[in-house]
Amino acid sequence: MAENLRLFRQGFTLVEIMIVVAIIGLLASVAVPSFIRARMKSQATTILNECRQMDGAKDQYALETNKSGSNTPAFEDLTPWLKAGSRLANNGGADTLGNSFTLGAISARLRVASATKDTLSESTGGDTFWGAYS
Repeated sequence: MAENLRLFRQGFTLVEIMIVVAIIGLLASVAVPSFIRARMKSQATTILNECRQMDGAKDQYALETNKSGSNTPAFEDLTPWLKAGSRLANNGGADTLGNSFTLGAISARLRVASATKDTLSESTGGDTFWGAYS
């Protein structure tokens, strides 16, 4: 009779459930840092692309307004050469993390904020990632 009762019992024991939870926790502890690094690398790539867009807008501004290399434009001067409605145009010249670019003179390269570089340094590997914008 006792053997018949065991046949009808179904389900998992507490130990089996704890093993499954431990395995899921182990997988999560391995995967989460990779996801964080991938997200930071994606943000850094987005900011690098924003640098290229701002640099291109600065060049267009200089060409179309006949400004010399020593002239330093404000962000508002560059907005006509940025895509209307884009996040970069609507964000007041700030990058994805909210830090401002250093525009500088027309003949000088645009610079990424040091706070942005510090925040993303783990995923970018330092100044070599930023190239001319560091």
